[in-house]
Amino acid sequence: MVKRRVRFVMPVMVEVDGDSDEVLRVVTLPNEIRRDRDDLGHFLVYDESFLRRHRDMQPQTHAAAVAEPYWEYPRFPVGSPVNWPDSLTWEEGFLTEADDGYGEIHPYGEPEY
Repeated sequence: MVKRRVRFVMPVMVEVDGDSDEVLRVVTLPNEIRRDRDDLGHFLVYDESFLRRHRDMQPQTHAAAVAEPYWEYPRFPVGSPVNWPDSLTWEEGFLTEADDGYGEIHPYGEPEY
């Protein structure tokens, strides 16, 4: 089975107390999710090893099409997309101890084939 990772950007709102410089609340904005792009405008798709793959090949094109978020009522995009896992199961953060190999790979660099 071929696995691909499509990178998205989701803004967050951070509420800060101006007197104590304390972060009070972080709110995700899933209705503003969009596919991330590099500085040339190409979508970012990675393989199982977090190596970037060009989007013009079939597994990457398929992954990008399947990962596109949609909501039950597109005019009112509230909550997590209906074609994605429930937002309560989303992982917090990106890198874990299991992702040690990713530290050696520049996320914006071109992969070596």
